[in-house]
Amino acid sequence: MKHVHYAGRSLFMHDDTANALIDYARILSEHRTADAVTVPATNAEGHRVTVTMLLNEAAALIVESVPGEATMEPDPASIEEIHRRRMRLDGGRGGPPDDPWPLEL
Repeated sequence: MKHVHYAGRSLFMHDDTANALIDYARILSEHRTADAVTVPATNAEGHRVTVTMLLNEAAALIVESVPGEATMEPDPASIEEIHRRRMRLDGGRGGPPDDPWPLEL
């Protein structure tokens, strides 16, 4: 599970959903365009919600890992829709860089 910070909100998402969002946001930024994406999440109060996020080059989207063994089920339909939109915009280009920022902790 990933902790996603967006527009002052704190959300939890399946790893694949959060990773697809951040990658799509990167591609949108490169193309200087925007899109609204709807995905399932859990809010800070622990309630399952559906969120629509406007992704553009100014969107502050932070995705961080969650320590422990918290899990949530993936939503293949929303992940596939994000990938479909990404491919339509960016063609057959590969995914995000393997290691975008070498970081030593």
